[in-house]
Amino acid sequence: MTYTVIVPDEIERIVSKKLKNKELINRVYKKLKKLEKKPTVYGKPLRKPLAGIWEIYFEKRWRILFEIYEEQKIVLIVGFKHKDEM
Repeated sequence: MTYTVIVPDEIERIVSKKLKNKELINRVYKKLKKLEKKPTVYGKPLRKPLAGIWEIYFEKRWRILFEIYEEQKIVLIVGFKHKDEM
């Protein structure tokens, strides 16, 4: 049971703009690869008003926000923010 992780172009641009370091960018995508197996194990659900969105931390400073679509087995990345931006 694997999920397909979808990273929209807009999120890819945000990650590239904010991190700028290719090694860090590659590590972000390795972290996202983990979501293919069990997104509910690696992620944490958010509460109201963001119910339905999950988060996973990267490097203790960055939050990767995503939605899980169980029926289609899709994980959609919806945000990439520094923890101080939330």
